[in-house]
Amino acid sequence: MSRRRTLMLWSLITLTSITAQHLSLRATSSQRQSSGEPQNQQAHPDLSSHECTGKGHFGLLCLFHNLVLWQKQFYYITSEEISIPEVREGWHLSWHPRGKAMLPEHIKVVSPSALPWEHEQGVQTKYLDQALIYNWLDQGNMFHQMMEAGNFIYATACRLLDACTHDTSHYQLFATGYFEFANDNGLPAAHESLQCLTSRMPRWIEDPYWDDQVVVIGKTAVGLGGHCDESEHQDKLQCEWDSISYMQNEYTSGHRQLLLDCLGVRDESSKPSQQQTKVTIMQRLLAKGRSMLNILEMKSAIAATGAEVQIVNMEGKTLKWQAELLAHSHVYILVHGAAMALYMFLPKHAAIIEIQHHYAHSAVYPSDMHQRTVTRYDMDYHHELLITQKSTDISLQKEKVLKDEVYQKLTCGEQLQLWEQGLCPGEKDDKLQQHCVKQWIFLAGNMMVDLRMLKETYHRAWQALPA
Repeated sequence: MSRRRTLMLWSLITLTSITAQHLSLRATSSQRQSSGEPQNQQAHPDLSSHECTGKGHFGLLCLFHNLVLWQKQFYYITSEEISIPEVREGWHLSWHPRGKAMLPEHIKVVSPSALPWEHEQGVQTKYLDQALIYNWLDQGNMFHQMMEAGNFIYATACRLLDACTHDTSHYQLFATGYFEFANDNGLPAAHESLQCLTSRMPRWIEDPYWDDQVVVIGKTAVGLGGHCDESEHQDKLQCEWDSISYMQNEYTSGHRQLLLDCLGVRDESSKPSQQQTKVTIMQRLLAKGRSMLNILEMKSAIAATGAEVQIVNMEGKTLKWQAELLAHSHVYILVHGAAMALYMFLPKHAAIIEIQHHYAHSAVYPSDMHQRTVTRYDMDYHHELLITQKSTDISLQKEKVLKDEVYQKLTCGEQLQLWEQGLCPGEKDDKLQQHCVKQWIFLAGNMMVDLRMLKETYHRAWQALPA
């Protein structure tokens, strides 16, 4: 081989090696940015921008580009004078102070020539491809956590970030209201459902994890996208599920599938014979109210039909355990409460028997709430509503009622009527009766379930199961 050809070949090999190293470094840098690993260089992010759809406080859905999180505050970098749109950071809960947060209080507009972190020492830069801002992550109740916060977060992420499956959901979920993942208030399943939404750990913007980091975010989704008329819904819960145009079966079913995939639970079918019917009765703790006092008699009555019946309590159980249980149940019996969130794990064509006290049904719940909850999923569930008719079926927890200041102001006659006849004082729908229903019967009342009504209701539910 000639000397010239040898030199040319050596140069080609060297160039190839250098190019490969350069490409490798670019790939590594890209991977680090995508994974969110801190970078040591000073952050000079591009200008921010945003686009929104919808209108009004309850109708906006916004996607922000190049937001920056620094020292517990988001920054929008621009040379122009703009106003951050008043988009709500989550599902609106009129009764909860954290349910009313508006985005402008957490985003500050800043000029590119006055970046607050530019002259800070020891600052690292972290790059995130996608994020979603939500206010009140820790709702302390399975139903509100999964069926409201979780479902809305999923739908927003799916629509704006294309994070529609377990394999494509890698955005950072930011809580602007206090949130600590390790503190689950005894509801590990609720936090487990949040962790399934995305591969990243949900975090509060004031979490020490973000200290001394400039977090540059490519795309940030915020808002629920509801289309509500504020005057029509004034003083009521805003944006009911069925008034939100994009909160349809496509998204609720997608949320269900994402959770099943995350938990590794198979989507079963429900085709039992009478001898094979598996019935799950969910019992609440006595101290929490709405417990079924004659649950053993209920089990015996249903088992007499040839069904396999199990009584369970969900307190402290993981979401995977609960999902596996419901995925293999044909009939689910429960008193109205947070365990309604588990409807989504039932197999297609399953039957549900929801028990309510007649006071609570008429005064606390919307008349069609059970129907809207069940029909969120395109699973052809059969729903039976068993409403106890006797006021004397309720058993109040004395220690909770007696210390209530409203109760202490009742007349002796009103107190006797409450304890002996199970009748709330006051006129229908007035404040006194509403307080009685919500605070004493709903939160401090356990009940006897009418066995005759249960047998009739169960028979209808069983007949509705596929052969």
